[in-house]
Amino acid sequence: MKRSKFSIALLFALLLCLLIPTIASAATVSMAYDSGAIYLRTGPGRDYGTNGTVHDGDHITVLDYGDVWSKVKTSGGRTGYIKNLYIDDGDESYAAGTSYFSSSYSVYTTATVNLRAGASTDTSVITTLSKGTKLTALGKNDGFYLVQTKDGTQGYVSSSYLSKSKVSGNSSGSSSGSTKTKTVTASYVNVREGGGMHYEVLKVLPRGTKVTVLKVGNYWTRIQYGKTVGWIKNVYLK
Repeated sequence: MKRSKFSIALLFALLLCLLIPTIASAATVSMAYDSGAIYLRTGPGRDYGTNGTVHDGDHITVLDYGDVWSKVKTSGGRTGYIKNLYIDDGDESYAAGTSYFSSSYSVYTTATVNLRAGASTDTSVITTLSKGTKLTALGKNDGFYLVQTKDGTQGYVSSSYLSKSKVSGNSSGSSSGSTKTKTVTASYVNVREGGGMHYEVLKVLPRGTKVTVLKVGNYWTRIQYGKTVGWIKNVYLK
């Protein structure tokens, strides 16, 4: 009998441990300037399929936090991925605490600055913006502004590097170097939002595609193809 009671108590303790992370990761979907719904993706990127939609104010459970995308579970039991930008869990590193403007307006970067996934320097860098980049200001979170780039990418920029007045620089969001072109060498190559495999795929380019080089890093190159600005691994360009 004692062993049976001990087993029941142990089982209860294990179940409690399993429930604690779920309770601690309770969150709400929080959106700005959207159509009222966003896709619940089957993987961490826009190139993945969808598992329905989630709406502003929906209650969700965060199952796994990522740098830009996190895996969540809806109150109806569906699982998928949404951007951290749309998750309000009380963590100041993400979108929680953002006050949205009644109407958007244009701002310009006053120096080379990082566009981040959340309103904190502890969050991941989506991309780097050059001086003079024109952005749309959507809201404010403490010392950061929620902004949108020309290609529709949203993120946070420190208010210290933004001005309502136009400044001299490259307004396309690229570095001010020469407009050198390179060619895609692999069969199909992903153009990503940032210089890393965890960033969202914006476009897939076939072998032989010529792109404009905006910035060359140690492992990734920032390129422009048509209206798409993103990053490709250096090894896939020549």
